[in-house]
Amino acid sequence: MAVRFRLGSYTPVEGDPLGRSSVGFFPRMTEEEAWKAGRGCWKMSAEKLPRVRFALVVAEGAVRAVAEVTDFTAHGDRVALEGSLLGAGHPMYDAYIGQPDPVDNGSMNPVGYVALPEEQQFLMRACACGCGATSERDFLPGHETRAIMDRVREHFDGNPLKFVQWIDNTLASAAIVSGRQPS
Repeated sequence: MAVRFRLGSYTPVEGDPLGRSSVGFFPRMTEEEAWKAGRGCWKMSAEKLPRVRFALVVAEGAVRAVAEVTDFTAHGDRVALEGSLLGAGHPMYDAYIGQPDPVDNGSMNPVGYVALPEEQQFLMRACACGCGATSERDFLPGHETRAIMDRVREHFDGNPLKFVQWIDNTLASAAIVSGRQPS
């Protein structure tokens, strides 16, 4: 699944969580500038976010940047994507850069999701539990529990309580080191 971010007009900002001095589109914007402006921070579907593999940044009705998504960061109730710009020769780039918005559905929402035919070959990946199966998600259903329990058995003598206590202690220590209040 791909996500499309539609940029508005260029606007200077202060206190941006990504450290940007401006957001939005301006004429002669480079692809890198479009990605920087468009990768966040947006309200996104928590259900769809783990399935997003590509991002398209659109402005003035045309795709201005195409990136492969590698991660995301939360900023309150909003999300910023991490990823790398794609270039000429990549099927997603070649099909969409400079082309009309593929999610032009009349919605006022600047965030739109779409299954694009060119991305299908990139969607399947190895299940992160190590079972050898493939999935469009990080884990096949239920396999995240398998991966967690494998680690509990290996590192915590099979005792889930030891694992939970270790997580709580680690997070509390990290909060103290960073000066935040433990949650």
